[in-house]
Amino acid sequence: EYSANALQIDMFVADADDIEALTTMASRTRVVLNTAGPFSKYGTNVVSACATTGADYVDITGEMHWAGEMRSKFGPVAAKSGARIISFCGFDSIPSDLAVYAAVRSLREVKAKKKEDGTTSPQIVQAKCWHSCFGGANGGTIDTAVNTIPVNLQHMLVDDNTGELRPVPFFMNDPFELILPSKKTEPSLNAWRYSAALAEWKNQSLTLDSELNRFGCTVSCPFFMAVCNAKIVHASAVALKYYSPSQEKDGGNAKESFTYWERFLPAGLDLTCYLNIFSIIPALTYSFALAAITVTLKMPVIGQKLLDYVLPPGAGTPDWINEMGYSDVYCEVLSVSDDKSKGLVDRGTCRLMFEGDPGNLCTAQCVSEAALTLVHGRNDLPPNSEDGFGTPAQLLGDALLSRLLKSRVRKVSMETKVIENDRRLKWERIGGAVAMVGAVGLAISRFWG
Repeated sequence: EYSANALQIDMFVADADDIEALTTMASRTRVVLNTAGPFSKYGTNVVSACATTGADYVDITGEMHWAGEMRSKFGPVAAKSGARIISFCGFDSIPSDLAVYAAVRSLREVKAKKKEDGTTSPQIVQAKCWHSCFGGANGGTIDTAVNTIPVNLQHMLVDDNTGELRPVPFFMNDPFELILPSKKTEPSLNAWRYSAALAEWKNQSLTLDSELNRFGCTVSCPFFMAVCNAKIVHASAVALKYYSPSQEKDGGNAKESFTYWERFLPAGLDLTCYLNIFSIIPALTYSFALAAITVTLKMPVIGQKLLDYVLPPGAGTPDWINEMGYSDVYCEVLSVSDDKSKGLVDRGTCRLMFEGDPGNLCTAQCVSEAALTLVHGRNDLPPNSEDGFGTPAQLLGDALLSRLLKSRVRKVSMETKVIENDRRLKWERIGGAVAMVGAVGLAISRFWG
């Protein structure tokens, strides 16, 4: 434990454009915690300095395109220095990434105990997270989302290498945008890639969810950060082998490839389960409100002026909202049961709960504990990746999860459970059909409407 008066903190000032000063700064420390966004504007030289000097690095970006570029550009440098470069250590995307990781770990532990050799790792074919949260929005975050994250329609629709139309358009980016660059072109990933992309499109509509209420059906809407969090979870899935397409013939079975869904429950998890099918009311209300806000902010001239007036970069959330805020993530992962003839599945679940506003207190806690894990928990860290870049689950794993659960700053709690030889529920299939219809409608409205 440390008292504020006992801490002697050095201060080093370096401009984001001064690579020499940043390199000097990085050489004087073990971990750099970067919170200065937009990261595509201010973060590139910081990553370069850390990759060069061997200093570990964490940030709170949600800019997946920039993080993918950093890995391609500085991966070889970080591989030589031994640095760990870990982006997405805020609310995007530690709650989603760690909830899936913990659910997979619990399921694998139970299955391993029942095997004599203890080596079986069940193939995870689906992960699904339901978020419920309360909090405010920061001006810088909204400005980055509206003005900084690019939408490249040609990249979404057309293969950059062959010039041919993609079988399934990407949703913003390649589902495997953040994996090790040398693996992106592996033929074994092709079927999985387009299965994952299709799931991301399906995720953009209201769905019926039987998983939350076995005696009925609840309704959820897409989580606004799903487009980013899906890329991180897919990267963890590849790195940690939640699913291994190399074990399938012909490059993997698209129908049983790992897919990730991320949903939002406007009424909260417990109330949504109580409302049952009537949870469609808050889901529709939230969806229409979010659509109206998005259209307004995207309007030429008017949208930017309104944003600058109401929530300019630098504007934050009142303290009372920060204290009232919370984040609650419920995750369920599925693997095919050992008894495949009956079509049964094994389910691993995790509920991960944080106190405090997601974009402020939760983000500050997550990124700070990530940095402290690199300082104080090095002996407990998983092996570094081939190029030093990776996701929080891959490069911090149990060490970070342990620190969060032991935190005395703000309580973080977790519950896990495993259900074996369970039946896929009928509403899961109907919900998938509803999601498909919604995805087709969304695609038509975005590209031809």
